Amino acid sequence: MITPRNPMVAGVDGTIPESELPLEDTADTGLPDGKKGRKAIPKGFDAPQPPIGKKTYKQQQKKDKKNKGKKFEVDLDAYQHFVDLCTSDESKDFDKLVSRYKELKKAGCKIERLDTAASGLVAEAGEFMEIVKKMKFQGKPYDEDNKEHLMLELGDIMWYASQACMALGVRMEEIIYMNTIKLAARYPDGEFTVEKSENRAEGDR
Repeated sequence: MITPRNPMVAGVDGTIPESELPLEDTADTGLPDGKKGRKAIPKGFDAPQPPIGKKTYKQQQKKDKKNKGKKFEVDLDAYQHFVDLCTSDESKDFDKLVSRYKELKKAGCKIERLDTAASGLVAEAGEFMEIVKKMKFQGKPYDEDNKEHLMLELGDIMWYASQACMALGVRMEEIIYMNTIKLAARYPDGEFTVEKSENRAEGDR
């Protein structure tokens, strides 16, 4: 399939707005070559394609040229079918999900507590962000009441962080210590820099 400049506009039927069509095809990879001001292909996406990939690309290119300039539409039924094909069995079949839970339990994973922590951290962080968002964009005042609200939501985040620590069998102090060591190695001079943030050493997660 042709890769448009903005992948979010790529339709399942191959219809791509004219402004998003790649400029050229290369003989080696079947991908846009990044000329005429386009950004270079990201690292890892410029490897030679298998024969079936090149064939599919050529077929799609012909379809794109035929549809050039036409109204862009997405076949949502086709897209949902595509999503289903890209979904694991554990996400679609309850019995297989239960079987996976058993495998995780056998491996020593406290999945019930870990899942509680993961779900709660995301939910409570979202509530914390909701307050901040309204302060930034919707005129919500930064006053004692909303500051207290933020503190309450932060307390909920800490509660779920504690759940995660219990699920992993570690103390919260250990997590803070590991984080301190990681950041101290990333910023050896003791302060943040964009360069070191963007150019991390191998293994720095």
